[in-house]
Amino acid sequence: MNDTLAKDKEAIAASVVLDYLQDHPAFFQHHPQLLQQMRLPHQQRGSVSLVERQLEMQRTKIAALEDDITRLMSVARQNEHIFHALNTLHLSLLHKPSLEAAEQALQQFAKSMPQVHACRLVCLQPDSSAISKYQLLLSRRLSSDNVYLGRLNKEEQQPLFGDAIHSVALVQIGSGPGLALLAFGSEQDDHFQPEMDRLFIRHLAKLLVQVLPGNDLS
Repeated sequence: MNDTLAKDKEAIAASVVLDYLQDHPAFFQHHPQLLQQMRLPHQQRGSVSLVERQLEMQRTKIAALEDDITRLMSVARQNEHIFHALNTLHLSLLHKPSLEAAEQALQQFAKSMPQVHACRLVCLQPDSSAISKYQLLLSRRLSSDNVYLGRLNKEEQQPLFGDAIHSVALVQIGSGPGLALLAFGSEQDDHFQPEMDRLFIRHLAKLLVQVLPGNDLS
């Protein structure tokens, strides 16, 4: 019983101290001598002062912020690269080329993208054998959204790419008799992931709907 009461009193006292320090964040500024007297356990260095511990925490936060900035700068550079490559592709498709010429332009676009190793543009005419060949892929991956990013199983991937491709970006172009399928493939398992942004690839789909000749997609 006495041990329980002592623990309860200790918990209450700790709570009071915590509340007070939260309400008076300048407390240690008025009592700096306490900072050097207080000691905190450290796994590698034994006991350290509160000031040392605070400095270490600040260094950890700064390092994390620097990592975030580096990551954001890398993403910004990648987006800039994609923007310029997409602009070049846009100019190549400006005069509404044939399906074959459009696929060549897309191949060049894919080659300029890091870790993109394959590209396919497939016309899915209703009366062609292609529509049945890709029906499984369309129903499983593109039935609820016209974009899919991630992995495919072997059965789904065979009509598009060989075994060397491990992740894909798929986008449905048009609908009905004007249906087509655009696919990019990477040899990296995680290059295309479901949580990736889809802004550029959706823009590309809208562009292709406008520039591909109707007689090629119908």
